[in-house]
Amino acid sequence: MAKIHGISGSTQYLLNGTKAINGKKLASLDDVAHFHSNYEVILAETEITVQRQLDEIILGLNNDEERLNNQIREGIAYRTTEVDGNINEINTRINTSRNVFKILSYKVQYWVAVSLRSRRIHSPFSHVVREVQNVQSRKTGLISNKQYVIQNECKKVIDNQKFITENISFLIGAQGEELVIQALSQLSDDFHVLNDINLHFRRAIHWRERNEYIKTCQIDHLVVGPTGIFLVETKNWKISDIELKSDKLIWQVRRSSLALWYYLKDYYWKGGNPKIRTVIVSMHGSFSGQRLDKYIDVIAPYQLCRYITSRKNILSEEAVKKIIQIIPCHISN
Repeated sequence: MAKIHGISGSTQYLLNGTKAINGKKLASLDDVAHFHSNYEVILAETEITVQRQLDEIILGLNNDEERLNNQIREGIAYRTTEVDGNINEINTRINTSRNVFKILSYKVQYWVAVSLRSRRIHSPFSHVVREVQNVQSRKTGLISNKQYVIQNECKKVIDNQKFITENISFLIGAQGEELVIQALSQLSDDFHVLNDINLHFRRAIHWRERNEYIKTCQIDHLVVGPTGIFLVETKNWKISDIELKSDKLIWQVRRSSLALWYYLKDYYWKGGNPKIRTVIVSMHGSFSGQRLDKYIDVIAPYQLCRYITSRKNILSEEAVKKIIQIIPCHISN
């Protein structure tokens, strides 16, 4: 199985654009598709789930409050008996002593004990009282904000559905890209599949043919293995659209190929760049031998692995490793 680096760019875009619901993020294209198809059910379930969770938390806080209050009551009762017993013991000494100086000393002790009675009874439980206050504050806050919290979580569901609907083209594109990645994964482990590559240039490169400058470039998939480097663009379009929009596709693929060539050339002696083959994978199939121009083939997904493996080996294991070491840091995450 081929070594897969990164995920579909369209999938990553959708995942980045959706919000966590009840603390859980959508983690895959399947999650996004399931969410989009089951939006109304998920919205209703979210409202019920969040309400139930809040009720459980409030009930738990009620139990904590009752437990802490019992701890305070029992502790104060025990301390009251202990402190009052000490006061009574001092009073008994006052009444039974015959030494004037001792009586005076006992009276001072008695006065101090009576003055500090309340503090000595209650101070050992001051931290528990603060815990009770914190629990009560949390409970009050949750009760007063309960509807807001429920509405806020439901709004995230609504916002996610709106985002996916507004970017439905990314969902369609992601489905195609994921299928291509799945197909490419069937290559042997001599091959590496790099997905959603974003190249950035400190200084824009000049595309003389179109008199354009390239500062950044995104590539759907790059396959690197013994048979060479393959720049793969996925299109989930009708076959007729591939033909109608051929000029745009040619521009996109040539631009990507040029940018990649420019990036790699800094790591090779002049003229030593490995050759880059360019191919468009049409999710709706292609005509036999279809090409957009001399260098851009159009094939169906099932033809992709054969397209790559049927060629002669031109890269050594060391050459493949070198390219992989150059490119991965430019894979978007």
